[in-house]
Amino acid sequence: MNDTKQKTCAELIDSELADREEQVAEIFAKIDSDDSEQNEEGYQELSEFDYGVSVYSVARVTWSGGGPADWVEITYDKHDLIKVEYVYQDWFDGARVAVEEGSAVYRYAENILEGLSA
Repeated sequence: MNDTKQKTCAELIDSELADREEQVAEIFAKIDSDDSEQNEEGYQELSEFDYGVSVYSVARVTWSGGGPADWVEITYDKHDLIKVEYVYQDWFDGARVAVEEGSAVYRYAENILEGLSA
């Protein structure tokens, strides 16, 4: 029997990060070189390495602290809402879930974001 099950991202993440670490280390080795040609090549590779850069802001609205604690995290780009997550933590445990669009908590987050952009 041929087992063709693909690995999950959770199973691949450590090796993928190790690959990226190696790639970036090679670029910085060129940049740190005493050879000016290698420096230039390294800086060129560094400038072309990423696919894109995204900058997001996260607003954390705390509802309760201590144990247990809960809050919402509102991730946004300028004034556009990206996602809302609800976080619940007790002393040695915690969980995070996405808040569904249209729910009361999501509407609350939209209201908070409007206040931030005012």
